[in-house]
Formats: sequence, structure tokens, C-alpha cells
Amino acid sequence: MNDRLQKVLFPFVLVVFLIMVSTGQVMAEKPSRVVILPYEINAERDLSFISEGIVDMLSSRLAWENRVLVVPEEEIKGAIKDMSLPPSEEAARDLGIKLQASHVLFGSVTVFGKSVSLDSKVVDVYETTPTLTFSSQAAEMDDLIPKVDLLADEINEKVFGRQPERIEQPAQAPERPSIYAHPESLLGAGAGGAAAGGAAAEQQWAPTAAAPTGGFAAVGGVPTTGMAVEGSWKSPSYKTVIKGMALGDVDGDNRTEVVFISEDHIYVQRFENASLRKIWEKDGKRYQNFLAVDVADINRNGRAEIFVTNVEGSGQRLASFVLEWDGTDFKQVSKDSPWYYRVKDVPGRGEVLYGQKRNVNDLFASDVYELTWQNGEYDSGERLNLPKRVNVFGFALGDAMNNGQESIVAYDEADKIAVYNMSGEEQWKSDDRFGGSMNYLEYPMHQEGSRGDTGHFYLPQRIFVMDVNKDGQNEVIVSHNKGSVGTLLARFRHFSSGRIVSLIWSRFELYPNLQTPGVKGYISDYDIGDFDNDGKNEVVVAEVAKQGTLVTGSRSSIIGYELPQPAPVQ
Repeated sequence: MNDRLQKVLFPFVLVVFLIMVSTGQVMAEKPSRVVILPYEINAERDLSFISEGIVDMLSSRLAWENRVLVVPEEEIKGAIKDMSLPPSEEAARDLGIKLQASHVLFGSVTVFGKSVSLDSKVVDVYETTPTLTFSSQAAEMDDLIPKVDLLADEINEKVFGRQPERIEQPAQAPERPSIYAHPESLLGAGAGGAAAGGAAAEQQWAPTAAAPTGGFAAVGGVPTTGMAVEGSWKSPSYKTVIKGMALGDVDGDNRTEVVFISEDHIYVQRFENASLRKIWEKDGKRYQNFLAVDVADINRNGRAEIFVTNVEGSGQRLASFVLEWDGTDFKQVSKDSPWYYRVKDVPGRGEVLYGQKRNVNDLFASDVYELTWQNGEYDSGERLNLPKRVNVFGFALGDAMNNGQESIVAYDEADKIAVYNMSGEEQWKSDDRFGGSMNYLEYPMHQEGSRGDTGHFYLPQRIFVMDVNKDGQNEVIVSHNKGSVGTLLARFRHFSSGRIVSLIWSRFELYPNLQTPGVKGYISDYDIGDFDNDGKNEVVVAEVAKQGTLVTGSRSSIIGYELPQPAPVQ
């Protein structure tokens, strides 16, 4: 009887055991769920946008594939409808159980004059670990983003056992002698000056090419018949925030250089032997704030000039300047210029320099002009008829609709893309935001309670209209940074990822057909040209992976993506 009973029960027991084991494995592999509640803002004026920005930042920083899942905002909103914030620890645990979460994160931001205090708590819903408290202070509002970044690193490490990224410094390598009698041989190691401190170190990395990860690739569902997608290259990290970059032949040797800027530093480099090699660099003055850089041969002497848009002092006075190679050094051919500069590729004309001034009351005067080289200076010529609120930085000209008619493609104040006819009438506008810049101008806030604070006007990014894949149809090429953004006038911005996107017109709208792989952080600027001097164009981006603090440091890279080329005929 016992034997028969055992035989009958054994399969049943085995099935139950296997179910329990498999269920345990699933539970073990189930990611932690984290509820991030809106932060309480203690301030004399409405700063609710800060709470939204902090939640967005923490959501992107704490999410960890297959390990940590941030509970979607839609689920949280209904659950906290009648709940007072910030909650007590007991209320936080009840909420966590309701949302099937393991942890609840909440906190507050308190503003005292210009200083800011950030206080946070992480409650373990099932009390397996004590509640963790985090506090930090910032001297001013602009320092809050790095504090949130550090908070995310602490939570990742202490709560989820996730180590923050370590920035490995590339090995140093001596420069190889050049066979060209151009800037690199004439300047040597001293002329032009090695950057002081950390900036010097960032230029001395050993040149190694990153493994190709793909260039432009098709967006899901869009066919790429007949196109060959090639690879990419990424530089080692620079210990600075790259604010702008441009491509051009600045020394007249028929090879492309890459010129990029940080806040007060200019770099000129060239891609050689699978690495970027330093050609020239120079520190600016501490009171300067470089906003943008462009490269083009506007005076038609065979050497492209370097146009740097620069503001100085607390009054943000425009004091832009132009550099040109004279055979021994880069010298200023224009200084203290009252123009914002931007170079555009105009159909049938090539590269054209445009400028816009500011006046006492407005960051941008109403008119944009073509600037030409006349009598030893860059002087205003024909006025360009642009739609209202479109400034010199954020537009392009070209046949964007592939109907044989020239159009104006521009960003609006919400970073949405609009297409206008040449009379300034809007033809179409995107629902989605594109672009996304961290470069800004300051302006005085006059609303009640602002107490002399300054606001931020974020400069729109570049736009290109060109046939990027050589299929006979123009595309609109834009950057696409994702994160917490408002309008161009929002004070708080944060980006978690970025890429370059190609948009093509299809009957009624622009839609994406090609894109580069995503990068961590954001794309601060980009240009299109023969970056590696192989006879084919690339799209080259400046990636800012980390803005950094005095503790963590900044981290940026230059990345080149091959443009799609027509596949060889079989």
C-alpha cells in the first residue's frame, strides 16, 4: 500500500517541487521596482519644474536593465492622488506595497536665497534594510544638477549594489613627428601653448580607434535597399565639456581639421592614423564664455577662418572673434565683434556666413544678415527674411519637401521642427521635440519674486538639409537629445541620451528614415564633412557623457559616423 501510494504521489510531489523551484528562480530574477515621488519644493516662487527635472534625472539614472525598474509616472499619479507629500515612512511603505515596489524614493528641495538644499529618503518597503537619508547643499541653482547626479550614484551603490562608472585615463603616448610644414611642425609643443592643468592632460591620450558600432542605420520599418551602412569611430574622453565643434580646412593643406571649444578654450585637431592629433590649442580669458564655433573660408583665400561666438562679463556683452592661420600661427582677423555667427550650407552657393546682433532689451535683434568679407572686415550684406522668433543658430535653407522649392527649416521655442516657405508661412510642424542644447544665454527675470535672478535662453542646434544617402532625395538632419526639457526659456534641463536623426518628407510630413546609435548624455554639436580625409563625408558629433563637478570631472568625446553610401552594383 505504501509503495503504491508513493508511486502515485511521487509525480505530483515532483511537479509541485519543480513549480516551486521555477517560481523561486523567476522571483529571484524579478527586477526591483522603485517608486520616485515628486519632490517637495520649498521656495518663495513657483519652481515646480525643478521637481519634474529631478524625477526625470533620477528615473534615467536609477533604471538598470533587468535589475531596477522605475515605476511609470502614470501608475504613481493615481496612487498618490489623495496623499500628502512628502509622505511618512509608514505611508511610503503602504504606497510601495500598493504599487508592488521594493523601494520608495522621495524628498525635498529648499531654496535659501541663491543656495539650495537637496534632501532625500529611500524607504525599503519590506524593512529588510534601514531607511537611507541623503542630504547635500549647492551654492546656487545651477549646481543642483551635479548634486542630483551624485545622489543617483549614491543610491545605485548603497541600495542596489551598482558601482558608479569609473573614468579610465588613457595611456599617454608621445606625438609622432609630422612630415607636413604646417601648424603642427611650426608650432611644436610650445607655441600656441599647452593648456594648463587638466586641459593639458586631456590632449595626451594614446590614439586608439574604438571598435565600429555602425554609422547611420535604418529606423525600424524603413527599407534601405541598395544602401551600405558603414561604421563609426570614437575618441578617448576629454576632461572637459565640449560646447561646440565644426569641420574645415583651416590651414589650406586640403585636409579637414576638427575645431571644437569648451567654455574658454579652443582646440584644433586632425584625424590621422586612426586618432585625433593635436594641431593647435589656446586658452581664452576667464571672463570669456564661448557659445559656438563655425569654420568656413568666407574671405576666399584658401584657408577657412574659425568663427567663435563669445560673450563676456556679467552683462553678456557680445565680443565674438575670428581666427585665421597666417602660416605660423592662428591670429585674430576680427575681434570684439557684435555678431552671433553661424555658417550655413546654402543650395547653389555653398557655405555662407550669417550674423545677428543683440540690443539693449532683447537677446536677439530682429534681423539676420549675410556677412561678407569687405575692406578687411566682415560686414553685413543682404538681410534674410526669417519667420518671427527664428534666430541665426536654429535654421537651414534647402528643398526639404523635395518639391523643387527652397524652404526654411527651423526650430521653434519648444525645440519642435517647422518647415516654412520663403515667405515665412508655416507649412508643417513636428509633434516631437528635436535638437536640445545646453548652451545658453542669460537674461534678467523681471517677474514677481525673481529678486534679480537670471533666466536661461537655450540656443537651438544646427540643422542640415542635404541628400545624406545619395538617393536623389533631400533629408533634414537634426540632433535628438532626450531627457527633461521645457521650452528654450526653461531654466532647468537634463539629457540622458542623444543621437543624430535623418528625416525625409513623405507627402504630408517629415518622418525619420535613418539614425545613428544612441550616446549617453547628450550631443552638444555636430557637423558633416570629410572628417577622416578619406574622400567620403561623415557626420561628426561632440558627445558630452558627463558635465561633472569638482569631484567627478567632465567627460566628452568626438564621434565620427560614416554616412550611408550607395551599395556597389553587383
